[in-house]
Amino acid sequence: FLPRGPKNKMNDNDVSKQIAEINENVAKINRRIGGSWHSMWRGMLTGFGYLVGAFIAILIIGFILNVVGVIPAFTDQVNSLKEILQQTQQRQFPAQK
Repeated sequence: FLPRGPKNKMNDNDVSKQIAEINENVAKINRRIGGSWHSMWRGMLTGFGYLVGAFIAILIIGFILNVVGVIPAFTDQVNSLKEILQQTQQRQFPAQK
């Protein structure tokens, strides 16, 4: 609490007014921010966005390195995946009832 002396003469009424003013300011800040649930969801979506962005960046870098030929080990895997995709596209599945 505030020290009481000759320089700082506050009575209980002044202190309660300041506390009420602080509470109003905190309530205004909470309304602007949106509360803790809003902050939690915003943080989760931001983290998910970072993960998706990093994943896409790694894919693009890997694709470019594969095309250039820096990563020849992936070439075999990519070719096998292409063959599997072509086989599944050519195969006709029976109609489901």
